[in-house]
Amino acid sequence: MDHNAIVEEILRRVAQKISEAEGSCAECADCGGKPGLLILTQDHGTDCHATLENEALKARYHTDCALMHHYEVDLDAYEAVVLFNLRCDAMAALASGACDTAYTRLASKAILSGKKVYVPTEEVELYQYRETAPAAYYNMMQQKLDLLVASGVVICAQASLEQVILGNASPVPAAVAPVCAAAAPAAPAPAAACCEAKAVRIEKRVLTEKDLIEANMSGVTEVHIGEKTIVTALAKDAAKDRGMTIVRE
Repeated sequence: MDHNAIVEEILRRVAQKISEAEGSCAECADCGGKPGLLILTQDHGTDCHATLENEALKARYHTDCALMHHYEVDLDAYEAVVLFNLRCDAMAALASGACDTAYTRLASKAILSGKKVYVPTEEVELYQYRETAPAAYYNMMQQKLDLLVASGVVICAQASLEQVILGNASPVPAAVAPVCAAAAPAAPAPAAACCEAKAVRIEKRVLTEKDLIEANMSGVTEVHIGEKTIVTALAKDAAKDRGMTIVRE
């Protein structure tokens, strides 16, 4: 390469770096110094678009969509991530750490980086098979979802997502249905198994899904609560999915 070609190449690279820097500054100006909120989805949809354009969230965050950037985003620029389209294969990949798609790799990195990660309940594909899947297989998949929850992933209803992200509500539905015992398993358990049931009393004002998951991971099958304890809808679902019984005293 001759002298003139070398000079031209240097000038080209300098111009490129200046352009990239200016673009970065312009982007920061558009953010207004706000923390980033990244929408991570596999397919564009109405709900994810509504979250992206949510005025209350935009007042607090600079909202962005990873898919629009072909997943080429810098996670350091974002404080929180909202996962849509959490299909069973993606959920299993995240739980095992074997992430082989741009979507799962970015979601895994968000969890590993300690980002706030939210998933609308309606976007968890596993829940669609609650009434049809064999109990053993469903429970195996449920354990993978439990691992994600134990790792800090917050699952909440789409209707309450905005308020949960803004910190104005806990990640549980506001409406609480009356307490009911978990449904009995399809096959009757042997008499000896009944004697092995592990019970625990939880003294809390509100019994949440997380409480049930943690108790079940310790082998608890029966949870006793106070007369005025509020049981969230997600907690009831968690008890049903795991064959647990909630007893109000």
